[in-house]
Amino acid sequence: MNALRPPAQIGSVRLLEPLGEGGMALVFRGEDRFRPGAVCAVKLLRPEVHRDQDLVRRFLREGEVLTRLSHPGLVEIFAFGTSGAWPYLVMELLPGGSLKACRGEAPAGLARRMIPVCGALGVAHAAGVVHRDLKPSNLLFAADGQLKVTDFGVCYWEGEEGRTRATRSQMVVGTLGYMAPEQHGDPRRVDGRCDVYALGAILFEFMTGQAYAQVQMPPAAVRPGFPPRMAGLVMRALQPDPSKRLPDMATFGQELSAWLESAEAVGWGEEPLPGFSARDREMATVVGPRRDEGPEVRLAPYLDALATGPVGARRSAAEGLVAAARTADGTWLVEALAHSPEGARFALARALGKVGAADSLQPLLALLSDPFAQREAAEAAAAVAGRTGQVEAALKALRERGLGTSWRWPARAVLGDETWVHALVNEWPKLTPPFRLQALEAGRLLPEDLRARLKAATTDVAGQARASWETL
Repeated sequence: MNALRPPAQIGSVRLLEPLGEGGMALVFRGEDRFRPGAVCAVKLLRPEVHRDQDLVRRFLREGEVLTRLSHPGLVEIFAFGTSGAWPYLVMELLPGGSLKACRGEAPAGLARRMIPVCGALGVAHAAGVVHRDLKPSNLLFAADGQLKVTDFGVCYWEGEEGRTRATRSQMVVGTLGYMAPEQHGDPRRVDGRCDVYALGAILFEFMTGQAYAQVQMPPAAVRPGFPPRMAGLVMRALQPDPSKRLPDMATFGQELSAWLESAEAVGWGEEPLPGFSARDREMATVVGPRRDEGPEVRLAPYLDALATGPVGARRSAAEGLVAAARTADGTWLVEALAHSPEGARFALARALGKVGAADSLQPLLALLSDPFAQREAAEAAAAVAGRTGQVEAALKALRERGLGTSWRWPARAVLGDETWVHALVNEWPKLTPPFRLQALEAGRLLPEDLRARLKAATTDVAGQARASWETL
């Protein structure tokens, strides 16, 4: 299979010189013999993955999706299918490079470029297609300078639902740095607002010189003098809660146009903001997984972000790690825990709480003395112990005299620790309101009989704790 040579011709298109290659595809310049001088790009799926039917389907679906859409800002697909053993796409050649060449361009210039992109994505969204991997390298220039959206290989397509499952709930789809928070869960439960977030992240990065995922601050805090109205627009696109985000691409495009016509935009159209550094900091793509991709491919990028990113990025990476972890990843996660930096341990503990087997209990219990991960380790150990029948071993490590430390309470409650319930009932009259609230929140995790006993013994609750007591 590795010796398989690309076809010399596909239909009327003759393959010329190679233009590039990636992990999944080879790209050639092509020429249609019926249209001399009219060049195109021919994208071929690499032979190493021809046997993976899911990947072949994902590759060809880009052709099927784009032939159903029409907008000057979308790359045009001329043909797609299989030639011999080779899945292929014949598409418009975009020789002008990517948006990455525009880093540092003046805010008004970037805003003007993005308005047609909003229109193109709006057409896709109206047809039930969500890109899910919008990033600078997927925004390419045609020969006439038109910026076009490309690479719909991991898009979500409503029209496909029920016919095939090109995306599974445990897949991580997108690129760290441009992924909306909701993409760290089930990638099928997203809508066009995840593309709104990605476009906001691109504008933030290209106007300030810093990736939003790495700084988690408003534009003016990164680049003093940032236009205030534009800053508000970008931050509305970057709201972590989709319901508070700009609602759609039509609104985004209208807001950009309105800003360009405002007095604030005057003077921001010629030069980049002062002190801008054009060093390229695009994060690595984290798409997948393929069936044969192990945890070192799917999970390692999250560990890299946990080890090197600021607080906001680490929080997002932790959520992604837990969402992407599978049952078969337990051994790899335990090994990673043994040599991970302190900033990553809490996330690894949470992931093991989700998927860890019996052999992960002792490594988790060893973290009970780690101030950076002790709470997560306690809760994960309780989850693993309950799953694997090691409740007594976990309780032996988690129990303390009396009530003990409050960060252990949820774990002890999950494991049905009667000694904790007894201590709580005895100590209840002495507890301050904040500790009563914490105790009742943990008590909600008790087995039903112990929960009823605790509720009967704590009928004097009031204030904020009352609502928690009523749910016991």
